[in-house]
Amino acid sequence: MNNSDRPIRKFNPGTFQSDEEVIEQFAVRKNELDTVLGVLRRNIGSPSCQHVLIVAPRGRGKTMLLARVSAELNADGELSRCFLPVRFMEESHEIFDLADFWLETLFYLVQESVRHDSALAQELREAHADLADHWDEASLADRVRDTVLDAADRLGKKLVLMVENLQALCEDIDDDFGWQLRGVLESEPRIVLLATATSRFEGLENAAEPFFELFRIVDLEPLSTEDCCRLWEVVSGDAVTEHEIRPLEILTGGNPRLLIMVAEFAQHRSLRQLMEELVTLIDEHTEYFRGYLEALPRSERRVYLALIDFWRPSSTSEIAARARMGVRPVSTMLGRLVNRGAVVVEGAGRKRLYAAGEPLYSIYYKLRRERDEATSMRRLIHFMMAFYGIGELYQMSGRLSLEAAESKVIREGIERALVEPPDVEDSFLRVAGSAVEYISDRATANAPFTAELRLKEEIQTALDEKEFERIIEIGDHFIASGSVDASLMPESLLAYILHMRAIAYEKLEDFQGVVAVCDEMVERFDDASDHTLLARMARVLIHGAGARYELGELGVVMSAYEAVIERFGSSDAPDFQFPVALALIKKGDLQVQQRELGLAVSVYEEVIARFGSSDASGIQLMVAWALSQKGDLQAQLGELTLAVSAYEEVIERFGTSDVPAIRVLIAWALSQKGMIQIKVGRMKEAMLISEELEGRLGALADDEKVVFVWRARYVHALALLLRNRLRMAMDVFQSAYAVFLPDNETMMYEILQLVPDLIANGASEPDLVDILLSRGKSDALEPLIVALRQRSGEVVRAPVEVLEVARDINRRIEFFRNV
Repeated sequence: MNNSDRPIRKFNPGTFQSDEEVIEQFAVRKNELDTVLGVLRRNIGSPSCQHVLIVAPRGRGKTMLLARVSAELNADGELSRCFLPVRFMEESHEIFDLADFWLETLFYLVQESVRHDSALAQELREAHADLADHWDEASLADRVRDTVLDAADRLGKKLVLMVENLQALCEDIDDDFGWQLRGVLESEPRIVLLATATSRFEGLENAAEPFFELFRIVDLEPLSTEDCCRLWEVVSGDAVTEHEIRPLEILTGGNPRLLIMVAEFAQHRSLRQLMEELVTLIDEHTEYFRGYLEALPRSERRVYLALIDFWRPSSTSEIAARARMGVRPVSTMLGRLVNRGAVVVEGAGRKRLYAAGEPLYSIYYKLRRERDEATSMRRLIHFMMAFYGIGELYQMSGRLSLEAAESKVIREGIERALVEPPDVEDSFLRVAGSAVEYISDRATANAPFTAELRLKEEIQTALDEKEFERIIEIGDHFIASGSVDASLMPESLLAYILHMRAIAYEKLEDFQGVVAVCDEMVERFDDASDHTLLARMARVLIHGAGARYELGELGVVMSAYEAVIERFGSSDAPDFQFPVALALIKKGDLQVQQRELGLAVSVYEEVIARFGSSDASGIQLMVAWALSQKGDLQAQLGELTLAVSAYEEVIERFGTSDVPAIRVLIAWALSQKGMIQIKVGRMKEAMLISEELEGRLGALADDEKVVFVWRARYVHALALLLRNRLRMAMDVFQSAYAVFLPDNETMMYEILQLVPDLIANGASEPDLVDILLSRGKSDALEPLIVALRQRSGEVVRAPVEVLEVARDINRRIEFFRNV
């Protein structure tokens, strides 16, 4: 949250806010503020005042800048003695002629003068009421103006009239209004006009119009990357790097209002999560986008919709064809839209192109009109996350290890171990299950036991078929039906039902439900001494800690895992080893996220030392995972020799394992070892490792195999490139691209590293474009392909967002070339 713990206004900043709050929340536009205040200071004592017009499309911060100027005029000693700010509403709907203008001035002057002279304010209020009753007098404008100027004399201050949307005011008013107002502004030193407009409207550039060369114009450009960082921190309370904020700068067009919307949506989300949910954000602000579209006159709306449907800068003739209208009326409508600030212009004359003033409007409309366009948007976001390395997750041993953690096979291996019943209970049930066939169905003494067996069979079937809601229903129905008298129900059976409920809620992503089950488990069995109950509870506590992590309750997650370690860590019983090992792994993973890398290495070493001799497959998975994580962290810490040793230990210890998840970790260790060989300049060794990796991939499932085929060929291509074998490197890159998966973030990241490397070493941009277009995957790589085509001399038209990313890609390529 921002420093004042109050939300920053997206609309009507300054309204019902104190000057102190406005000053505190004013995070950007400080250069423009200094410019405006500098003009005002030079007006002190001047017989002829310079007037100011702030120009920018909607959402760029015009109103916030006026509010900040107003606050400074009240707070600064010298300025407050000389000026009184008089702020109009953002829309001046009641002004139709010069008399209305001065009546509105008087109305707002009453409000501003209360704090300075309450008696004068009351006198002016009565004067306003009296003058408004004489609306039909020809001299009304002069009478009201004289009242305003007399008040300025009595206050001993110049009046700074802050009028918004001057371009709209001039469109809807008497023809003589502009010239009459100009006459006052040029001759009257007691009045300063500080106005805003959504564009440099025609009247500013035409010598025959009243406002020609009247104003000092201050343009509000899109926020710079640095300003976006500053505003983000003020709104969200979170500091971000320029590299992290760059995608949001591009998607919002550096528009402060849109960036504030995004930052507010980002509360309790990481930047990574935010980018993944950006389409949801746009959907949640439908009323904002739709309201603006509906406010446009019908003919302008038709042209505007045709424009934003292109999602790229477009010519008048293209927009006319899309709108099914003539070029001339479309040109007229575009001019009006430019004046509104809804549309911006690039180029001049016949080369003039038009684009939406707020980029998210195109994205919003495309998502609404063509649901499939959500896929295009997600592709762009996915590409940007990889290219900009959101959250610095893409360091060699940071993002990549996370990718391994998200491996489906590894997740399933951990889940399978958590679902397994305690050994004592499992052995007993196997024996009892055989015996029950020989027990008479009429033997009531055995009915509860038979019901328990059937319950577990039903739940296991539902679990196998992934019917997680059914698991909850089965347990609830069993208890409610009285199949077993509640007073006679074994505690072990209730613990089993709770355990299965926790698993089901977790699979349904009902994390509050998981936490509730965990709390019930602790309440019922915290004092238990029964081995089976405690083994179940240890597993449920693991689920509960994971659920609290998903709910963002990060302050208690670490202590939850430590509680499992402390309570069950001293037991040598196999039933407790897996939960303890997993709790240690999760503790280490949390320390990695908190950048406590040295502590995390120690925790992983503890897992290896305590459980390294276990033959249980679940425990072996934890040890292999700990070794892999240890190697990743040591690589990240620059301890490359130790990292290689950790990877080699994974391969040596578990090289013959037939556990699918462990096979994935072996492949991971080989790929990481190959990358380290490249880093230390051992290209030949890296190529040998890549060949060994491909040779081991037959044991992996197809989806896992593809990932490591890519990794092996990526390592091989990079090693060849660094040995100056460009042609061979291009051939291997082409073979790697054959298995490239656009949705895989590691692959996306690595291709964005490899292509600039290839160009820096002499690869032809057209050759690379041909490869990237050859496999039907080019949509996901559009910014990269656009960048390469631009480097080949093509003039490429694409969405503004894509062009901005392409520009950054070309900067990276130039950096690589210079290096």
